[in-house]
Amino acid sequence: MSSSKLLIFGGTFDPPHRAHSVLPPVVAEALNCDRILYVPAALNPLKTDAPRAPAHHRLAMLRLATADIPNAEICTIELDRPGPSFTVDTLETLRTQYNSTDEFRLLIGSDQAMEFGRWKDWPRILELATPAVLLRPPLDRTQFHEQIRTTPPSAPARQWVDWIIDSPQLDISATALRDRLGSAQDLSELLDQRIVEYIRKHQLYQG
Repeated sequence: MSSSKLLIFGGTFDPPHRAHSVLPPVVAEALNCDRILYVPAALNPLKTDAPRAPAHHRLAMLRLATADIPNAEICTIELDRPGPSFTVDTLETLRTQYNSTDEFRLLIGSDQAMEFGRWKDWPRILELATPAVLLRPPLDRTQFHEQIRTTPPSAPARQWVDWIIDSPQLDISATALRDRLGSAQDLSELLDQRIVEYIRKHQLYQG
């Protein structure tokens, strides 16, 4: 069986917005990945607040967001198990499900890279998957390098810079986006219209 390269992208997707659908295909193409595996989280262990939308709604919206991405798949492994969604546990399970020669790349934002030393068993994560880092405004490569040098140790700072993937910068805050959903503003640049309609139909993010 021939090996393949898989781009793994986790998050709460609460809701899934344009950056979630636009950027992973760009990264996948840059890295010659065969597939993009979206992994919606049940509960982010580094956040105190639970997702605003129930899991089944977030999953339904993610299906809409990825419907036009030919090589995208959704894995519900984190929604199917209880408790916080630890990346290391997910990767361990995925490794048993895929060819041992398949390569895993883990797509994370530069803000998540800064927190990587707090992730459960981060050295094992690096054994299972190589990060692919997207810079989030206002950081550029130099600023990212300077800041990550002062964070709790994980991989060497220069290694993190080497893992950066050049891509468009779409700075969309899910929190700010949810706050705007209650208004009549045009959100087409931030959200797929199908997701806007789904949110309004099911009266999500109200109050």
